[in-house]
This record gives sequence, C-alpha cells and structure tokens, in this order.
Amino acid sequence: MLFQAPPSYRVLIVDNDRTTLEMAQIRLEVAGYTVFAARNGVAALDLLEKEQIDGVVLERHLAAMASLQVLEALGSRLPVLLVGRGLTDEDVEAAAGYGVCGGLLKPFSGADLLERVDRLLAGGAPEPAAVEEDAWEDA
Repeated sequence: MLFQAPPSYRVLIVDNDRTTLEMAQIRLEVAGYTVFAARNGVAALDLLEKEQIDGVVLERHLAAMASLQVLEALGSRLPVLLVGRGLTDEDVEAAAGYGVCGGLLKPFSGADLLERVDRLLAGGAPEPAAVEEDAWEDA
C-alpha cells in the first residue's frame, strides 16, 4: 500500500534517539511530508511556536523536558502519535486527553510509522477530553 501525503502536511518529530529521529524524518519526507525534527521538549516547543504544524510524533520518554510537559503545552490542539519502548495501551489512553490519538511501540518500521502518521493526520485534531490529575506520569 502506497501512502501519498499532501505537501501541505507538516509533521514535528520529537525523539532523543538520533537514529530513530533520522529514520522517521527520511521516511516521512520521501512520502511527501514536510518534517521538522527536535531532540528534546524545549526544541519541540520552540518549533511549535515558530512553525505551523499539523501533527506530532512524540517519544514517550524524553530527557530534559518531560513528554507530559510538551503535551500540556500543546493543549490537545494537534493530533499526537506517542512512540516508545515499553509503551502500553494504558499510556496511550491516559494521554488521550492531551491530544494523543494513538501509540506505536519501538522499534517500528518506516512503513508502520508512515501508516500511523497518515491515519493520524486524516483524523485531524482530537476533541478535548477531560484529563484526570496524575493519570499519566512521565517516568
């Protein structure tokens, strides 16, 4: 199955693992997405202020600034795909109120990432949901 992203889709990938970040960036760019990459939450928030982004691929375990802080700053205005090792359905469900629309367990293939990002952007921004305090803690 071939995925064709409209050139207008702009995706931010946030991952502290350089190899994963580069693989994801290349795979999405080849498919036609405009990709912005950040290796930490501070850089991600800076890009979100400067660029118009349509969706975010966010590593569950970030250094320096917690993923939860990035999600809180987004305020569920953008669809988010949460990725990470040891990621559980419970993590994704607990973060749904922050804009997380799905999860992808690492390691993942470029084809899996492309499929999930395509679906993520086709669905658009999520409806804001109530978030229980401490429902999702960043480890």
